[in-house]
Order: sequence, then C-alpha cells, then structure tokens
Amino acid sequence: MIHTAEQMAILERPPQGIIKIAAGAGCGKTSTLLAYGERWALRGLYLAFNKAIADEARRKFPKNIHTTTAHGLAYRALRVGRREVVGKFRHEHLNDYRDLLRPVPGMREGQVRTAVLATIDNFLIDSGRRLNGDHCPISDPVRSNAIRAIAKPILEQLLNFEHHDRPITHDVYLKAFELRQRIDDSFAYIMVDEAQDLNPVLIAIALKAKRPLLVVGDSYQSIYRFRGAVDAMEQFEADLLPLSQSWRFGESVAQLANRILQSHSRRPKFRLTGNPALKTEIVRYGGRLDISLGTCVLARTNARLFMSLAPLARPFHLVGGFRDLERQITSAWALRCGRVRDVVDQAVARFATWAHLDAAAERGDGEARRWRMIVETYADDLPAIVARLGALHRDKEHEAQIVVSTAHKAKGREFDDVLVLDDFPLPSGLRDRRQKKPELRTEIDQEINLLYVACTRARRRLFLADQLHEELVGP
Repeated sequence: MIHTAEQMAILERPPQGIIKIAAGAGCGKTSTLLAYGERWALRGLYLAFNKAIADEARRKFPKNIHTTTAHGLAYRALRVGRREVVGKFRHEHLNDYRDLLRPVPGMREGQVRTAVLATIDNFLIDSGRRLNGDHCPISDPVRSNAIRAIAKPILEQLLNFEHHDRPITHDVYLKAFELRQRIDDSFAYIMVDEAQDLNPVLIAIALKAKRPLLVVGDSYQSIYRFRGAVDAMEQFEADLLPLSQSWRFGESVAQLANRILQSHSRRPKFRLTGNPALKTEIVRYGGRLDISLGTCVLARTNARLFMSLAPLARPFHLVGGFRDLERQITSAWALRCGRVRDVVDQAVARFATWAHLDAAAERGDGEARRWRMIVETYADDLPAIVARLGALHRDKEHEAQIVVSTAHKAKGREFDDVLVLDDFPLPSGLRDRRQKKPELRTEIDQEINLLYVACTRARRRLFLADQLHEELVGP
C-alpha cells in the first residue's frame, strides 16, 4: 500500500513517549494504525471506542496487536464473569439499597432517586477516588450534601461487587479497574482511539499504564461532552501530527466540512481534502427520497427521528435499537394520561405529573419540549404508531430497507447515501448565539461538531434539509 506523506510521518515515529494524531473524518486512521502495528512489530494494545470497532480491528490488525475496548480489558482483568450487568442504572435498581435512601427536604422521592443516580453516574466516569460537589447535579449545597451522603455508601457497595450479587453497570467495573489495577506491563505501546470523546476515567487508565501512547482522535468529532466526556486530545502534551486526506468522500463534502468548521471557536489548523477518486453529490432534500440499500437518515434528536419514522411503512433499523425510544415515548404518553405507574423511563420519571413536564418545557427544558411536541402532535394516535413502528423495526441492520439514527450514534459509521434532517442548528445562528453568550462557547462548539459529524458520513450522495443546503451550499 502506498502511504501519504502524512501517514509516513506517523509511521516513522518509534513508539516512545506520546504520539498525538489528529485524524479528520474518513482520513484513514484505522489503516494508519494498522500499518503502524506492522511497522513496529512489538506487542501492542489497541483500545477501541466500542465493541463493534474492536471486533472489526481484531480481524484486520496484525497478531502482535491485542484489540479490545477498555471495558473489555477491565471485564476480563476483574473476572466479572456471569454476574448481572445492566446498561444503565434506573430507579428500580435503587430498591436494593432502600436502607440507604433518606428523604431530602424539598425533594420528592423520584427526584431524590434521579439525583442519586446522576451523582453515581458522574462519579463513575470521573477519575480519582473522591466524590465531590461537581458529581451532584443539585446546585443547592444542603441538598447536594444530602444526595452525596446517600450516594457514597451505595458507591462503596457497588465498587466492591465481588461481595454481592446485585446488578452493576459496565462503568462500575471500569471504575473499579481504574482504582485497583493498571494495564499489563507486557505491552510495548498502547493505541488509544477516538481520544476526542474519552471520559476522565479512561484517560486516567491510559496514563496510569506508563506505556508509550499513540493518541488518535479528531477534536471536531467531540460530541459527548453532555455525557461527561472530555477532549483527551487536549490532555496529552505532544506535537500534533495530522491526517487530513479523507478517503470516504469527494472534494465537495470536504469543502462543506471545512465551511462548517469555520464557525468553530477554535478553527482547524489543517483543512480536509477529499478523495480525488470519488465524486460525492450534495443534494437539496425536497421532502422525497429515493431510498435504496445503504441509505441512512440522520437527525439531531430522538424526537425528530420519531417524527421522520411516524409515516414510515417499510422495515427499518434504528441504530442503538428501538427499545429506548419506545420507552421514552410511551412513558411521556402515560404521564400525559395520568398513569404515573406506567412511566418507566428514568428521564421522564423526573416529572411527577404532566403539568410539571409542561412547566419545564415552558422554562426551556429541551427534553420536556420534545416529548410535549410529540404527544401533542400525535395525541391519541401515538400508541398505535409506536406499536406499528415496533413491528417494522429490524434488530439486524442488513434485514432493513433503511437505517435511521441520531448523529451521535452514527459517529464512526459511513453510508452510501445520507439524509441530514432539519433539526440541526444553522452555523450562522450558532455564531450569533456565541457572540451574545460567550459563556456557552463549549456547548455551541459541540453543536458545530455534531453537524460536521452528520455531514461527513456519506460516500455517494449527501442530502441536506432545505435551510442547511441554502446556508452551506447556496440557493
């Protein structure tokens, strides 16, 4: 294989200290790391962002490179085995710790449980041993102290999971690994992928290993700050080596991506260039789409995604599964109907009544506004729509005629044709908002990053909603 000058600059660096690689969308980071593993044929460790990426890497990387996720590494090291591991703690999981729950003045039981769960989640993805005020979402110091006093003994029991049979999450055993162990010294170097979206506990694990590191990521694909992720590209001090030649799409999309990133508060040092062998067409979406295999519809929010699915009459695959969306919508509908016991989604359950949700929506709560919009738009038809979509959903992507996803869950993916829907803020509006409220710089940059991610998934055709097309391409 013939490598670019940028790739050669990376391959010639021996595995010493920290090598930091800024890899743009579709710019061949995996193939570069694969070539690095062949060039420096020592025993290496490749830490992937998720299991799908790790499985794919395992098929491609040379045998001297062990590929896994950080969770997979911790799972085996701590011998988690057959115990029950759940994706997320919910209110009902706190029933196992009922003796540790206490009333908090001014808070309903459901609000206490929601705050305790958020505090636990925030601690588990942070580095270090100390549970502090930043981990609790409650600003009032008295209530924050009370919530942390409840969460602390629950965390102590959770992290000592070898001594009980209660459910744990994947983040529990990863945090336990950070506190108790370190990566095997037999690895000569470690490759850390998707570094722009690591959380502090993962950064701590990588640094604690005290091994040479190849840190690979794209700061402009950092889209998980709302989950506590940080841009690890900023955490590791080293010269930045670029990968700016995209192989996924043609020059038209590369130029569009560069235009999007010109609205960022920190403009890129390197401009993306497209694959000269590809011609990717950018098309204004007029309301109709010729759907074929390899087509993906992207939205910013689950609410917009649901509205695009509502009239659908063909089998589809929702990246990440349909169950979470179904639970959110049915819980919102149950709350509207006054059936509080049927509200099973944790985020909806923070509202005691529909009036509380409605008031939160009026105050600007984004989730509450989206649920209210869906419930009011579809009203009594909502249960039937959810049931029909549940029947149309296919768990296996290859069995569906169309793929739908939020932009967050499509990161790392690529498709022949991509439709970007109309719920993404326009870059011009984001720039104006940042000028008026500089304190929202990080939040606004995340929105710009998300649009960049969405628009760089297409190989053959990129369909843009009308306003996006007008601003980014022209009338």
